[in-house]
Amino acid sequence: MILLKNCRLIPELTEGYDGQLADVLIDDEKIRKIAAPGTIASESETRVIDIEGNTLLPGFFDLHAHLYLSSFDFQALNGRSPADTAFDVYGYARDYLKAGYTTIRDCGCSHNSTVSLERARRKGLVNVPRLISTGLILTPTENGNSTFESLYKVVDSPEEVRRAAREQFELGNDAIKYMVTGAYFNESGDPGAVIAMEDEVREAVKVAEMKNSYVIAHTHSAEGIKLAIRAGVYTVEHCSFIDDEAIAMLKDNKNCFMVATGAIGLDSLDEENDLISENSLDKSKKFEEIERKSVNKAYQAGLKIGFGSDIDWGAFVKHPGYEFIARTEWYDFDYKDILLQATKYSAEIAKLDDQLGTIKEGKNAELVVVCGKPDEDIYVMKKLPKYVFYNGEIIEN
Repeated sequence: MILLKNCRLIPELTEGYDGQLADVLIDDEKIRKIAAPGTIASESETRVIDIEGNTLLPGFFDLHAHLYLSSFDFQALNGRSPADTAFDVYGYARDYLKAGYTTIRDCGCSHNSTVSLERARRKGLVNVPRLISTGLILTPTENGNSTFESLYKVVDSPEEVRRAAREQFELGNDAIKYMVTGAYFNESGDPGAVIAMEDEVREAVKVAEMKNSYVIAHTHSAEGIKLAIRAGVYTVEHCSFIDDEAIAMLKDNKNCFMVATGAIGLDSLDEENDLISENSLDKSKKFEEIERKSVNKAYQAGLKIGFGSDIDWGAFVKHPGYEFIARTEWYDFDYKDILLQATKYSAEIAKLDDQLGTIKEGKNAELVVVCGKPDEDIYVMKKLPKYVFYNGEIIEN
């Protein structure tokens, strides 16, 4: 047992306890008790850690990650061997855990590496965040596909979609990722263009539903978002140019959610990063203002928004708390809402809220201690957490 003393709690992220300060008793798996400071008796074998009034948070989610993405050198990534990719994926996952992330939804990975890593995690061979995997990304034939040669599975009819989706599930993946619009980083790609047919996307949804799963749609343009919603996808990613009609469709749909990705928006404007091509940089500059306005409008409309980042390993390590900061600098989200998006809301979207997303007796003991008060000053997230508790491991930064 571990007794965490003098924890500062955020009411919106806590269930079954009303105080702002608490002692929290945990074991390797569960939160056993939450009570007023000084009221939990500790046995001799109980380890006691004084949190000293710092903030205790639930483990974070990233619902849009690419663990194979060690850098933006896409040509090099296309040539990486399965073994090299596997070690990159493991290393990136460990850095995610050190930063307080205990659940990652990987939205595209070469060589099926995330599936293998999740199997190793479940066997107890490694300790990394739990992984939700999509495998190869389904995409129509399109300009710039060669940029992500090792990441894409090209499909050009409902029949090809059906086979490819079934193959990803056969390999052990949990969901399907589909390119509905063009992308910033595909050379010659147009993020505003719809590139998929509705019947093709709908076929992927049919296959996923047979597996009690869902489809994740890459969607920048408003028309692409609306096509994806009509086709029955579960989450629409990025939503850079979302319009009023698409926002209304999401508000009326209880089975489709938006996952914003702010950090990649900031990072794609980094002129000092030689690995970001001039073509991609130009597109990022061209659409910067409309993306910020569009996503802010969706937020102001009250949509439940998931927490995603879409960044490479180098940027993740260089900028601790990148997505937290991006949501106040790139977008204009309230600090408390950012924390809800990273925890409670994303747990609900990932359908894991019965055990994760809030601090509650009986839920998983996946906890993060942050120095300061992130609900009042999100910039404290620029430092790594003081502690991360996950699956019996205590990470002290």
